Amino acid sequence: MRHAGLCSAALALFGLAGAAHAQGGAPLDVSDPTPRNVLVQIESSSSLGTVGQTFGPAFPATYSASGNTGTLTISKETHEQMRAGGGWVAIPDTFTPIVFQLDLSSLQATSQAANGVLASGPLVLGFTQQALGTTTTGGYAGPTVPPLFCTSQAQIDMFCMFVPSFCGQTCTIVPGNAYDPGSGKVNLVGRETQNGCDGSFCQGPFDMFTQRGDLRLTEAAEVPAVPGLAPIALLGLLAAGGRALRKR
Repeated sequence: MRHAGLCSAALALFGLAGAAHAQGGAPLDVSDPTPRNVLVQIESSSSLGTVGQTFGPAFPATYSASGNTGTLTISKETHEQMRAGGGWVAIPDTFTPIVFQLDLSSLQATSQAANGVLASGPLVLGFTQQALGTTTTGGYAGPTVPPLFCTSQAQIDMFCMFVPSFCGQTCTIVPGNAYDPGSGKVNLVGRETQNGCDGSFCQGPFDMFTQRGDLRLTEAAEVPAVPGLAPIALLGLLAAGGRALRKR
């Protein structure tokens, strides 16, 4: 069945796919404005509510500072590597860099929107990671509905009036965290807009909670290559198949 294939294929956009050839050393010294190569890791725990515990492989980025703002940039090529893998390939010219900006006084952080598209045979998965922030209020719906982005329990209760599957569900708020110079950890909260197509059959867009703002930033230190990880999951939301559309 067409949307069944799309649902199973959807286990791809949340994960880290590429292998990294470097690993972090000391936490990133954001007070040093010298332009340089640094490393970024993304929290990889299976629970979306887990913050700053287990991090995936390290990917290259650049850091510089001017005035009261530090800027960390992940190139579009590295962004592709972070998302592609496990049979999924990046569609050329669809990926953008990921840019994070850090207030050097408060150590609060924000990010700019970033997007890309992956393909595997007839399956196409697209996403836009919306602007994230350490002061953003947000979380995810659950435990038995897809992890749609939510901002309060009242929002879930409102959905319940129109979509019975949301009745009894919980909005789990995930706290943002300013950059910690001692650990290199920072947690930017927000959402990712996702959609998927299997040939001409498409679903979305859906606003999903993303943990891709839960980061560890370190100074670069070269080490042997780390084995790659197969991508894990976007369209768990499509596990609802046709139901997902009615939920919206």
